[in-house]
Amino acid sequence: MMSERIQLDKLIAPGNDHLMYDIASQIARGAVFVYPTETIYGIGGSTQVASVHSAIYEAKKRPASNPMIHLAGKNSVFNEMLDNTPDAGHYLTKKFWPGLLTIVVTSECNPDGTAIRVSGHPFISMLYNHVDFPIYSTSANVSGEQYNPDPDYIFSSLRHGIDFMIDAGHLPPSQPSTVIKFSDSSTVKVLREGVLTKTVIAETLHSGAYSVTVE
Repeated sequence: MMSERIQLDKLIAPGNDHLMYDIASQIARGAVFVYPTETIYGIGGSTQVASVHSAIYEAKKRPASNPMIHLAGKNSVFNEMLDNTPDAGHYLTKKFWPGLLTIVVTSECNPDGTAIRVSGHPFISMLYNHVDFPIYSTSANVSGEQYNPDPDYIFSSLRHGIDFMIDAGHLPPSQPSTVIKFSDSSTVKVLREGVLTKTVIAETLHSGAYSVTVE
């Protein structure tokens, strides 16, 4: 596979919307690609194309048992997946999406649930002017190796397993997203505390008059 490295500055420059349309079309057809987020570079592709799932694992040399989160650039993409989420969960998405909140929702394909997040990164936001399906997201590194933030290293290590990389240069350091899961309508567990602390989650729910225990 011959991969391409596309500079984000060129992609989002005025008058280059046709380039983003082409990128979106490739993704819809099943391209596997590396892209920037608010935290780190991710590797992913359309969740609607069956071959993409295994292609990502192959590129990362990652065990197929490790799940990937679903990412989007607008809340409406996840309306159906949030159907069984308590009202308090919907309230949190309105407060923190796009942003660094990941919610694990019930899922038919994964008994442990599927993690979903809406990103506010400029690339993701622009991409979702052209697509309306989630993309897989997992760290852009070979499984078993520590994530290296250098875009040159990322492209070099994954280039044989991807179609293209959206290169935004060195990303500013950031804490990871906070991952939560509702045990029931009155209890939410913080599975990973990131940018949003347990205190912030609890205070936000309290401000919305939700009686939810944050664990």
